[in-house]
Amino acid sequence: RFTAEFDFRTYDAEGVILYAESPDNTAWILLALRDGKIEIQFKNEFGTKVTSGGKAINDGLWHIISVEELEHSISVKIAKEAVMSINSPGTLFKQSQGFLETKVYIAGLPRKVGNTLVKQINPRLDGCIRAWNLMNQGHSGVKEVIQEKQSKHCLVAVERGSFYPGTGMAKFQINYNNLDSAEDWLINVTMTIRPSTDTGVMFALVSNETVPLALSIVDSNSSDSQKIIVTIGNITVAQLESKKLCTPRKVLVGLLVTRQQLELSVDSHTDRSNTEQLSTLHQAMMANVVTYLGGLPDVPLGATLVTAFYNGCMEVKVNNRQLDLDEAISKHNDIRSHSCPLIMQ
Repeated sequence: RFTAEFDFRTYDAEGVILYAESPDNTAWILLALRDGKIEIQFKNEFGTKVTSGGKAINDGLWHIISVEELEHSISVKIAKEAVMSINSPGTLFKQSQGFLETKVYIAGLPRKVGNTLVKQINPRLDGCIRAWNLMNQGHSGVKEVIQEKQSKHCLVAVERGSFYPGTGMAKFQINYNNLDSAEDWLINVTMTIRPSTDTGVMFALVSNETVPLALSIVDSNSSDSQKIIVTIGNITVAQLESKKLCTPRKVLVGLLVTRQQLELSVDSHTDRSNTEQLSTLHQAMMANVVTYLGGLPDVPLGATLVTAFYNGCMEVKVNNRQLDLDEAISKHNDIRSHSCPLIMQ
């Protein structure tokens, strides 16, 4: 019968932990998180079921999770204590010549499956799993896959936030039209950053092959500080210097842009500008812009001043909405959506 046990740690509220299916795809079981709680979906020859239960476990602490198929039910336990018992007539997976064969997917779904689920889910999950025991065979099969991929290794200690390793970016389609005032559009970005390197694009708008707005960190001439700059095209329109940013402390950065004015704030310092370059930005905003976090796609040389990927922790709100990297149109696989390396002060 199907069994799985492992230690699990996450700050993510929704995503697929494990999906297993029969070789002919006629039976399957899904173990996932929704609103931080365990959810089970399954299908066999007798029908489909979905249920959830237990407490929210997306608290960044380790939890022992086990799923076990019993004779007439599926049992789910957290920390060895039963939280769900789901009636299941018949077995989940049929044996073939005395063997039970399943295909197992971890932290995601095979492409063809999405529409066949009982209840739709965003499969992307940022979490950590250790002490695997699948089908009572220990970590056989899992260990070999994970050892080869550095990006799949767990961080020792984590805190809430998103971590950008300096190798890629996330892409969003955001509507900046401002319905609350006579302004045509509004860009209101607030972010908490803890950079690990001194140069990189944190937030950018791209229109075709131009970069009408970018917020970046750059190295300063001074040895103990960096600059945070705002560029329109390849012209710097606002900048603030900040004492050594690459430290354990988190820095609050704000960028507020309207058709008339641009305001950059870092901690308690502010730089305001009503530069004529805002007309260039306005033209782009009237057309179509794509939002990027952590870097830029390929743009022509000279389109903007900084093209390096951001490396470090960063949480971003745009127009008062917290951006969830699991909802990005696309995201580099190495970016961790909900976990940052914890730095001991």
